[in-house]
Amino acid sequence: MGFTANPTYNLTFVAGAAMVNETVAVAEAYLQSGRDWEATKERVIRENLMEKEKTSTIKRVFILVRQRLEQLTEAELELLVSGNPSTRRLIIIAAICKAHAFIFDFIVEQMRERFYGQHERISHSDFNEFYNEKRFEHPELEAITDKTLTKIRQCLFRILEQTELIDSIKSGMMQRPYLPAKVEEVIAKDDPRLLAAYLYSNNEISNAQSLYE
Repeated sequence: MGFTANPTYNLTFVAGAAMVNETVAVAEAYLQSGRDWEATKERVIRENLMEKEKTSTIKRVFILVRQRLEQLTEAELELLVSGNPSTRRLIIIAAICKAHAFIFDFIVEQMRERFYGQHERISHSDFNEFYNEKRFEHPELEAITDKTLTKIRQCLFRILEQTELIDSIKSGMMQRPYLPAKVEEVIAKDDPRLLAAYLYSNNEISNAQSLYE
């Protein structure tokens, strides 16, 4: 159900988790810079808009944030900049899921399945089960060391916590987010399949697709 035809997972999310504040700061700068990425990068570095101590860190995080922002439609991007904190988190979920199919697949294939199977929590063992299944489809996962795998799991659960898809890393308690009509509309018009990342059922996805066609 992933969005990319690329058979290789993009695992760069280990560099920075959800990065809500950084993503909003770069998105604002991008719109104010006339949608010019080079001008945006120069401004982000010059004004330290992401509030990092080192220029090397700014450059590294900027690359990751740009990867995600480039996935958004114009409507999603504008909603990210103009929205309240809750709306911003919801749009960032879409950006992360489109940029990192590994995370989207985990949410849909593990979290959503457990959610509708009347399970309340998502755990490390669920992650391990998911990873072991995906190794057969994605050979690049075979080369991952135990240390890197631990970092991937930690970052994924941190993203789930920071976007409020789980109550906390410790509890793993799943939370289905509420999507205001405007957010639901821009997500559905982008790709209705994305609604699965918000724990929508298949029927709800079909209904939303029909509603916003």
